[in-house]
Formats: sequence, C-alpha cells, structure tokens
Amino acid sequence: MGFLKRMMAAVGVGGARVDAQVQNPAVRIGESVNGVIVVTGGGVDQRIERINLGLATRYKHDDTYVHHQLSKVAVVPGFDLRPGERREFPFSIPVPAGTPLTLSGTSVWLATDADIAGAADPGDQDTLQILPSREMETLFMAAQQLGFQLSGSEVEYHHGRIAQEISFRPPYGQYKIAEIEMMIFPQMGGLDVILEVDRRATGMASIFTSETERKGNWHLSSQTLQAGPDAVARELEGRIRSLM
Repeated sequence: MGFLKRMMAAVGVGGARVDAQVQNPAVRIGESVNGVIVVTGGGVDQRIERINLGLATRYKHDDTYVHHQLSKVAVVPGFDLRPGERREFPFSIPVPAGTPLTLSGTSVWLATDADIAGAADPGDQDTLQILPSREMETLFMAAQQLGFQLSGSEVEYHHGRIAQEISFRPPYGQYKIAEIEMMIFPQMGGLDVILEVDRRATGMASIFTSETERKGNWHLSSQTLQAGPDAVARELEGRIRSLM
C-alpha cells in the first residue's frame, strides 16, 4: 500500500497540496502582493525542495497567446512534510514597474509552483488586479480630462521586453482621430511614453485606407506629473496635435 501511495503521489494523486492565499488581490504597481502559502501533506512523507512565487501574464504572438513569467523567486526553502501535516508560510513579493495593468484584454496572476522530490508540481494560480502607479494614474486622469475614454489593452513582446499597449477613444467629433495608444515605461524621474495617434484619413488617402498612424516618444517628467492632471493634460494635448 505504501508503494502504491508513493506512485500515486508521484503523478500528483494523493500528494501534497499547495495553496497561495492572497490578502490583497488588488495591488498597485510598486506595492507588494501579500499573503500566506498553505501546504497540506498528502498520504505519504514528501520532501519539498522549495516553493516559488512569481507574477505571470500572457501576450499575443501572431494568432496565439503565449504565457509569460514576469518574475519568479524562491520564497520557501526545503522542508519535510508528513502525511496530513499543515504548514503556513507568509509571503510578500513586489509588483515591479513594467507589470501589465489588469484592463480589458489583459490578465495577470500569481503563479505558485513547488519543487517536490519525485512528484508532480501541485501548482496554483491566483488572479490579481494590477492597478496603475500614482504617476500612471495621473496620466490617465489627464487623458480623461481631454475627453478620452479607456477602450482596451494588449500585451506585446516589444524590443526584447513585455509591453502593454493601452488604447483610448477620443471624444465624439473631436481631434479627427480614431484613437490614441500608449506604451508606458516607468523611469527614474518620470514616465517614458510611446504615443501613437491613429488618424482618420481624408482626401485621396481615404481611397486606399481609412486610417493612418504616427508615433512619437515622450518623456513625461516627474515635475509635470507632480503638478497634477491639468499640467499633464496640456502636455498630452500638445503631443497629440503634433502627431495629427
């Protein structure tokens, strides 16, 4: 019977269970996800080599979505687990700059995996709501002051790193554009923004295409951000008009 239990545990049946219980599933970029990992023993003695935690998302590649590990860190060192034993381990892991925001079309989760000697990984996933940093929130408030409404997002693999493209619809009948898109990269001293304006084509151009696109790089300084949404809105409007 003991041999059968060990064989079943090796394929994940009757083995240890690992559950990450998140205390703050809604968390801002720059803050930390906190909680406790609960490990429950199965039907046999097992050696837990380590337990890892990290953030994960997915990005679109051609016509498919690819799961991508944003971060991974060992949070619990090795220990022995007896049958039916329950162990708890508190954790706190940061949400770094560059983590995609949880918006329509984008998801982020806490990925838990355990390295168990001679057994399958009893992994766990917990959905998170990633909120913008204070600086990013100021930029979004500025866009809203200009009448733009958040319309969606998509995560891409951009120049060797994950980047989130966030789309905004313009106020009806204004700016003569279809939408604006932003990729936001937090930096020391502010935000680096790739701003794309999708213009409605007019004249002869409209025969061949309904829209044209123009991109520009924009460094939004911490001084402007600290001045508030009004100051950011003025600068954003100028950047949009320069790309029209």
